[in-house]
Amino acid sequence: MSLVRVATVVVFGAAVVAPLDAQVPRRPREQQVANLPRLLVATPYVSAGADSAPAVQVGIGMRERMSKIVEGNFNVLTSEQMNEALKQYGYPANAILSPALATTLAKSVQARLLVSSQMNKSGNGYSVVARLVGSNDEAGSVVSVAQTAGQGLNDFGGRVADQLQPAFKSMEDARECANQQQNNPNKAADAARKALKQYANNGLASFCLAQIALAKKDRKEAIQHLQAAAKADPMSLAAWSHLAEQYQASNDTANVIAALREMLRIAPTNQKLREQAFRYFLNAEKPQIAKEVADSGIKIDPYNADFYDLKSNACAFLSDFRCSVDALEQSYSVDSTKADTLFVTKILAFSEQRLADTNPRATAADTARYVKWAQFGSKKYPNSVPALQALSKAYGMTGQVDSTIAVAQRLVAANPQDVTPLLAAAQTLINNKRGKEAMPLIQLAAEKGDATAKENAAALLYQSAAPLLQEPVQDYAGAAELLRGATKFGSPQGKVYPAANYLLGLATLLQVPKIDPEAEKTKSCELARQEETLLAESEQAFTAGQSANPEVATRNLEIIKKYKPRASSMVKAYCK
Repeated sequence: MSLVRVATVVVFGAAVVAPLDAQVPRRPREQQVANLPRLLVATPYVSAGADSAPAVQVGIGMRERMSKIVEGNFNVLTSEQMNEALKQYGYPANAILSPALATTLAKSVQARLLVSSQMNKSGNGYSVVARLVGSNDEAGSVVSVAQTAGQGLNDFGGRVADQLQPAFKSMEDARECANQQQNNPNKAADAARKALKQYANNGLASFCLAQIALAKKDRKEAIQHLQAAAKADPMSLAAWSHLAEQYQASNDTANVIAALREMLRIAPTNQKLREQAFRYFLNAEKPQIAKEVADSGIKIDPYNADFYDLKSNACAFLSDFRCSVDALEQSYSVDSTKADTLFVTKILAFSEQRLADTNPRATAADTARYVKWAQFGSKKYPNSVPALQALSKAYGMTGQVDSTIAVAQRLVAANPQDVTPLLAAAQTLINNKRGKEAMPLIQLAAEKGDATAKENAAALLYQSAAPLLQEPVQDYAGAAELLRGATKFGSPQGKVYPAANYLLGLATLLQVPKIDPEAEKTKSCELARQEETLLAESEQAFTAGQSANPEVATRNLEIIKKYKPRASSMVKAYCK
């Protein structure tokens, strides 16, 4: 038997039910039954694979008995029809779906009613919590049934269905209330009371009475009916939501928190609900509650990836980012199909936040984990800019310089308008004393980028050139090459331009003492012209950068004046 715990079904769209009707020719009686509204009885959801086969048997028993209970009113889809429907949507036969997915399947096959359930071990047997609800109803009815000693699984399933019989019999009147509550509230209330007289735990009837009370602005009565609805159907998100709203209006903080707890348990991935609940927990100084809800859900159903996702968000809400990443990794191990772009974005963001933590400090393991998920994200989504940006940061953290450059090039290809990755890669090269290799990246960033990018490029070139002027390197020619780029890209009104010109003046002037005696000794025209050019460039640079260090610039300009006639005379003498 198959145990399927997929948490989302994107393939369920418009209902496609013709294949269910067209399997075999139908005789008149069969056709009459087939034309009745559908009722889907889902196989009970279990969290342990070992319970999968028993769940299928219980589901068959529920289906067989329910078909007798609703005979003449509803067409209960048989186990064969269920498997055909599952097959159409890519599931194996006897796949076990969560209650949320069972609801999606019911709507997809146009089932008007749904019985969903969850089965757990109970002593030497099992217990089932089953819910009967209309596919589009706000509330239904829930029963809890325990297997008796020696009772077969099929019979147990039939007994669960029997416990739902009163709820089914009272459903028509509850539906009448829902249909009439706006146009004829008195008639609607009569129908709801009739339903509750037949079955006191009809959640839909109580919910309908609550809506009538709310319309009359009778909060006290509305809360009483909503409490009854939530008790009859603890899985009704609408009942708990309305309760939370009314409790909040009554300034009943404890009950608001209790209602929000239940709502998160029912819909752990509802982002709007999460935000609402987390904000309230924070204001109530109870931020730990969301995490407790997630942990309790995981304890009951450790294979439900949604609860790990809830825990991850709750931990982030508490600024416990290691916990956030741990929870997402557990979610991935339970259901790897969860690793969509949102998952990748979240785990990278939380991992990066963890690395920014200072108390306790991030460890090498945290860095390795960030690198791992950055590599995963960029491999699965090769054109994802956020994933590539994270990978670039990850390689920068671990000193993988060449990999950083490769990722920067991929980033610019994916998003040509953003040259930040090129500058970041250049910075990494500079930090690793490979400033000359950064030149092509900086130049490309300056050519493609805006004024800010150009100024940043100029700053990087300046930063890269400065160490080359100092011992033991003293590569004046290399420094001058980088500084020419800095003066080209830097704005004359910016801070980099005068400083870069000042250093360019030094880088060119300091080459002259080495060239001058060699030019004279060899009577080289080429060296004489080179000296003349360097002096002219140095003079221009010191003039433009004089504000960076006026005293030294002025002194060097005087030196240049003395050298220029000598260089000019050598050019005349040697270049004939």
